[in-house]
Amino acid sequence: MGKKSKNNKLKEDEKATKNIVEHETIALKSDASLNTELPKKASDDPPLPSFDDLSFASKPGCEIDSLLSSKESPLYNIDPKAFHGLQSSYDRVRLFDSPFAAIVMNNKVNKYCSHCMRLPEHGKDLLHCGACAFAKYCGQDCQQLAWKIHKHECKRLNAVFPNLPLTEVMFLSRIIDKVIFLEEYGDKFGWEKIRKWKDLMDHKDDIRNDQQKMEHFEKIYKKMELFRKEEMIEKEKFFDIFCKVSINSHSIHTNAGDEIGMSLDLGVSVYDHSCTPNVSMIFDGFKVYIRPLTQDISPYDVKKSFISYIDVGRSKWQRKKELKAKWYFDCNCVRCSDPTDDILTSIKCPNENCDEPLITSEDADTVMIACPKCKTIADEEYVKAAQNMMKELPARFSTDMNVAETKALLQNAKKYLNEQNIYICRMQTAIFYVTGELEDKMPEMQKTVYENYKRCFPAMDRHNGFQLINIVRTFIQAGDRKSAVPYAYDAMCIFEVCFGMEHPFYLQTLALWTFLDKELDKSDEELYSLMSFDDTRRVNIGSLLGSSTPISFP
Repeated sequence: MGKKSKNNKLKEDEKATKNIVEHETIALKSDASLNTELPKKASDDPPLPSFDDLSFASKPGCEIDSLLSSKESPLYNIDPKAFHGLQSSYDRVRLFDSPFAAIVMNNKVNKYCSHCMRLPEHGKDLLHCGACAFAKYCGQDCQQLAWKIHKHECKRLNAVFPNLPLTEVMFLSRIIDKVIFLEEYGDKFGWEKIRKWKDLMDHKDDIRNDQQKMEHFEKIYKKMELFRKEEMIEKEKFFDIFCKVSINSHSIHTNAGDEIGMSLDLGVSVYDHSCTPNVSMIFDGFKVYIRPLTQDISPYDVKKSFISYIDVGRSKWQRKKELKAKWYFDCNCVRCSDPTDDILTSIKCPNENCDEPLITSEDADTVMIACPKCKTIADEEYVKAAQNMMKELPARFSTDMNVAETKALLQNAKKYLNEQNIYICRMQTAIFYVTGELEDKMPEMQKTVYENYKRCFPAMDRHNGFQLINIVRTFIQAGDRKSAVPYAYDAMCIFEVCFGMEHPFYLQTLALWTFLDKELDKSDEELYSLMSFDDTRRVNIGSLLGSSTPISFP
């Protein structure tokens, strides 16, 4: 196609897009007036929804290629003096707000906007696309911003109705569209301003030698053929895209930890992994804020800034296993090289009257262990039973877990595992998160969990802050607000660093600590409402504190 014909085609596409957007805007308004009921053909959910395991694409890439090590790279061509005048960590926040591709998971599409990936404003419903009735938006602004990407997907969804493709298939399809556009027209919209698509690591050889991953690829390829039909690309080209997405994409979470979508951000993908990260990824929908957790780190210095690709609140064996399986490298970070990390897999002393942890790990040699405190011997059979138990326990828990089964697992695990063991900690946390209660003494248990969290996470990590909030909640439930004050203060300090002073989570915790510290007349329900961390929209601190003069942050 000649240059002139390409330009004419672009103009025609822009004109058609404008007409379709205007049509869709009218449809969206019509939906709103009808209380957002779906069109007749889509009045019910599609009968064949399928939500596949997205774990292959749950975190960013783990290696920096040769281009990023060169002086030509915009990432490394930074004057270090630019960091010397900064006075606080808040001046060194890095925002990535233009992902290469992002999508809300199928099972979250009725809750989060398909464009900005936020919850709708309080009291408002999401409005669905008038053409496919699948994508849902906060309003017309988000719908129009999403249309350039959604328009291709929209017609494909209608073509395969009533079947619903996997989230992963639609995510990869969006990336195919982007790659095709880049090949035909170049980077007209600055998608590659930080890193080029062609420079992403792909680990093709590792993936070809991974039987499980190749079986997954073949399944996704067949589903993609059905979805894109005549628009499907060559298999080898799709394999290249599949590999790059597998290594470099990441999950999108709410800051409370709920997974809601997938994203490939070329800027985020340059950061390396550490099991003791010194910067955190804070999400606001699809936007990612990289915030330093210590004063000596700038997120613009990617040679010294490390994120975590995985849930680091687990044992060394679990962490290494996941990193090797998904990103094909052996982690030798400071924490993975530290033998004291094995306290997280400690087992009980066989002496019921002794609380000393006996150090071992899931994959350690099975040998007798003498208790350093009471000298009781844990024989090989006892140690082996504890090691096997840890290997068989779930690596993670979901909100729809069977609580009765998890409680039974916890009681059985307590026969062998020390209270400082991370498997005990995670089961207790999961049960509390789902039920809001535990059979053990709540404040003491929550403090034990917090001590374990401090071993797993950096001091200013949000997980520590949320666990402190759990301690505050248990003290309020027990009617002991005075004891809750220092924990609310510590949580506030953590949220100030990891979220920032304008973030609603910090402002809510500031109000919570103020009410507790000043012993103001607030009901338990009013205090609990400040510990509900769902929405990331900015709040008025004056309204939270009940000030007669509104105080807000710009």
